[in-house]
Amino acid sequence: MTEFSWHERVADLSAMLGTVEEQLKRGDPGAPGLAEFKSALDDLRLRAWGLLMAANSEDPHGFQESFRTHRGIEFCRALTTELQSGKLSATQPDLPTLGTAAKDLSGTVKDVTRKPSKRRR
Repeated sequence: MTEFSWHERVADLSAMLGTVEEQLKRGDPGAPGLAEFKSALDDLRLRAWGLLMAANSEDPHGFQESFRTHRGIEFCRALTTELQSGKLSATQPDLPTLGTAAKDLSGTVKDVTRKPSKRRR
């Protein structure tokens, strides 16, 4: 098994971004998946920040759980506000799927908070 290398991961990300930039230079600004790629990079950045902060915490796992939960709360509230204000179009085709995912999350949160906590350590 090879040892994990941050330098290799950074080089991989840089190469990947270079490839995307080259595709865009060739005239494909609306490349399918570009928004998802950007979203994944945003998530990677935020999760990496969370990992850095957790590494300096007395309870790294608890910090990560709290960080992810708070991000979810902020995201849900922002989407609610955007839908109510009209900033996010009611005709957006993914809204029904978002509603289903939110309903599933809500049900799961209710289920797990009713049970005694089985926190991993």
